[in-house]
Amino acid sequence: MSMSRPSRDRAPAAGRAAPPRPAAVPAPPSGTAGSGVLPLVAAVAGGAALALESVVNGRLGEHAGSVSAAVWSNTLSLCVAAVAALFLPRLGPAFGALRAALRARSLRPWHCLGGVAGGSMVLTQALTAAALGPAAYTLALVAGQTLCAVAVDHLGLGPGGRRRATARRLAGGLLAVCAVAFPVLAAPDAGRALALAALPFLAGCALSWQMAVNGRVDESCGHHPYPAVLLSFAAGTALMVAALAVLAVSTGLPRPRSGPLWHFTGGLLGCVVVLTAVLTVRRIGVLAAGLGMISGQVLGSLLLGPLLGEPPAHQGLVAFGAVLLIGASVLAAPTGPRPAPVAAGGPRRRGDGGADGGN
Repeated sequence: MSMSRPSRDRAPAAGRAAPPRPAAVPAPPSGTAGSGVLPLVAAVAGGAALALESVVNGRLGEHAGSVSAAVWSNTLSLCVAAVAALFLPRLGPAFGALRAALRARSLRPWHCLGGVAGGSMVLTQALTAAALGPAAYTLALVAGQTLCAVAVDHLGLGPGGRRRATARRLAGGLLAVCAVAFPVLAAPDAGRALALAALPFLAGCALSWQMAVNGRVDESCGHHPYPAVLLSFAAGTALMVAALAVLAVSTGLPRPRSGPLWHFTGGLLGCVVVLTAVLTVRRIGVLAAGLGMISGQVLGSLLLGPLLGEPPAHQGLVAFGAVLLIGASVLAAPTGPRPAPVAAGGPRRRGDGGADGGN
């Protein structure tokens, strides 16, 4: 397949208009064995960073208050991303392409609100991660992430096109829900643990939606990842500041206690997670990137559990849930060959290679 651009003098085929396209980084040849390996490895690393972020923000929430911890984490992420943006090339044209996409209505304003989901996830970390433990929290988060990723791909919300929610993939999503039930229901206070686990489960659902809409923003900006990253942290910070203002008026702010310096590093990890998600979704799609992050989260949480003093019996149940989750990921993963590449000048490239109704 030739990567050269078609001549501007070539007339479009009958009945097919040639829509304007933002300048994009050329895609690797479809179907090559190594084309998805690095994005998948990056997604696994991003998932491990997310597991560590839940521990860090959970510990910060214990001595600073959950809302205050979420505000700090989101604000730090926004500041780091904003400073880094000063040194990036082509950021102005990328935001110009974003405004053009919004004016042309190929991108909707709600696509720019993925950070609301990210801010909500950080809040659940501060609220529940310390009480549930890193492993149980992660299983609840990724169960929602897996189940909702099937729906997100079915609706075609991400940049990879629509992928049907087949019975096999729905079974994988439901098995992911079962995977979290074992360690949560086996907890000493099962009722309280189940209520707490509902929050990260819903946050996992929101995380899949965030990955999809951030991927759409990334695509509209000519595959420049930073507008999606900056918008995510800006929306998340605005949500958390509003929540902090409501808390201050209603009950007053908690008085934070001092803690180790590493308790305040969640925002740095958040930058890694969001940037990884944006970069990997464009290459391997919402579901595949989500499954890679799920693998990293599970592995990271299993390693963190013993380091944080979780009892071995509980770790055994979590490991069993992790095995079920791996099976759920295999079932929920897209199947079938990638579609054949279109001729030069044809329809826009789909980041995941999934045609409507495929898989």
